[in-house]
Amino acid sequence: MSSIFTIRSVTTLDEFAAIEELQRVVWGMDTDTELVPAHLLITVHHYGGVVLGAFTPENQMIGFVFGFAGIADDKRSVEMGSKIIHCSHMMGILPDYRGHSLGYALKCAQREAVLKQDTNLIVWTYDPLLQVNASLNIARLGGVCRTYFPNLYGELNETLNAGLPTDRFEVEWWIASRHVESHLDSIEKHRTLVEWRAVGAIPVNQTTPCTDSHRTPEGWEKVTSTALLVEIPVDFQSMRKDDLALAHDWRLHTREIFLWAFAEGYSVEGFVTEWAAQDRRAYYVLTSNVNFHILAGGHYED
Repeated sequence: MSSIFTIRSVTTLDEFAAIEELQRVVWGMDTDTELVPAHLLITVHHYGGVVLGAFTPENQMIGFVFGFAGIADDKRSVEMGSKIIHCSHMMGILPDYRGHSLGYALKCAQREAVLKQDTNLIVWTYDPLLQVNASLNIARLGGVCRTYFPNLYGELNETLNAGLPTDRFEVEWWIASRHVESHLDSIEKHRTLVEWRAVGAIPVNQTTPCTDSHRTPEGWEKVTSTALLVEIPVDFQSMRKDDLALAHDWRLHTREIFLWAFAEGYSVEGFVTEWAAQDRRAYYVLTSNVNFHILAGGHYED
């Protein structure tokens, strides 16, 4: 797939307008209320932001990512030794081109551009119940999370988010760290669910099947361990379409868990999906040993 697209900076008026159209398609926007307009993207580009597009050989834009410089809070400023971070605001890919590592390629290109600006931390938000996003952001890119925003954006008038609170994880992508490099280069074999259980990871929540496709949350416990496992749905978007009330239950169920865990000092470090017979399950791995000073310094020991 990588041979049929190239990634480069977006520079022309037509290309910035193409990002507007991609937003309408990707997020199912009925109006332009939630749209990031071309004129703002142009400003981001001209003043040091990173606006990248993925293009076919026919020069059709099929994906994009953009972000801009931001100021870190006091805690992260101390950890980093710098106040400047890169805020990755949006990435979108046309439906026909998903599942071919285009998102991964866009994030890697973004990383290279930000490293050239002498910035070591990229942050962005995503819905923690979307396992495809978790697989990319946590398992493949090596992002970590320790911040949870309940209903961050309020009600959004778009197909992908309508009807539910817009809870979000904040990803911290320490792009100069060995932790990230090992994920990108696949140097280290990441633990399976069985291996996490073998080293003492404890499940936090309980779920049971309620249909052929979905499970329902039954409860959770405040357990203590060096590693925790938090289950999420394997296809939250399908669940939202099939049973919005069930999706809402999952939102509130996991919100309680993550707010508690982050307050206790845990951070999301891993994400695993595995099959058990015909049943696919998805779990975040939360650990209590993530050293953010070490990440900021370019290293990380599991």
